[in-house]
Amino acid sequence: MVVFHDLFDAHSLPHAGYPEVFTMPAVPAPESAIKRAAFKQQQTESFKKAVVANKAAKAALKKIAYSRGRKYSREYRGAEKKLVTLRRQATSHGNYYLEAKPKVAVVTRIRGIAKVNPKQRKILLLLRLRQIFNTVFVKMNKPMENMLRAVEPYIAYGYPSLATVRAMVYKRGYLKINGQRVKITDNQMIKDKYNNADIVCAEDIVNQIYTCGKHFRTVTHGMWTFKLAPPAGGMRQKRRHFVEGGDFGNRDTLINRFLARMI
Repeated sequence: MVVFHDLFDAHSLPHAGYPEVFTMPAVPAPESAIKRAAFKQQQTESFKKAVVANKAAKAALKKIAYSRGRKYSREYRGAEKKLVTLRRQATSHGNYYLEAKPKVAVVTRIRGIAKVNPKQRKILLLLRLRQIFNTVFVKMNKPMENMLRAVEPYIAYGYPSLATVRAMVYKRGYLKINGQRVKITDNQMIKDKYNNADIVCAEDIVNQIYTCGKHFRTVTHGMWTFKLAPPAGGMRQKRRHFVEGGDFGNRDTLINRFLARMI
């Protein structure tokens, strides 16, 4: 009879209930995996630094925009008070105060291309009024007045108020960026577009347009033509002049009521 402990040494057997464990030698990680992990960590750190820097830049830009907005507001109120004072002085002396001619006009196209002669079509293209209800701001001078009179049956124009300019820029303002029409969503876009002209916020654009500043052309040509909606309530008679109860022609300051229905 064969005895178990005669064949096997009890110390050479594994512990009861546990399998025998074999330790494998350590395998080094691939070089590509090590480089990938290091690059990912570097990118994460760079991204965090960029986020912090971007947040600080936005805060600084917001502070600048706020200070400029307050400055422009004081200038507008000062100009309005000065105008009221001059009117009162003229009235007290029995005179009538004649205000300076407006420097800026807003022009909107109200008719299509039917029966447009080549000269009028060329002027409309120069004004960037390619479609109906396209709207632009223009600097008023003698040549511009002649151009507007030549295409008067196809446009309505007048002199915008500060509220109209601000509403159009904030609600309908689009920038030309790489040949594309891009909605204005933050001041950083404006700063990147007009950095050379020291225009960093929407209030800078409003100020340049409303006061006909030295960067008026840069601002207006850097923006896409305003595309407004058809006027709420419709139009009266597009083929009759405004003074005859129609729609086209010079509306003076009453253009603001018309545009308020379109913005």
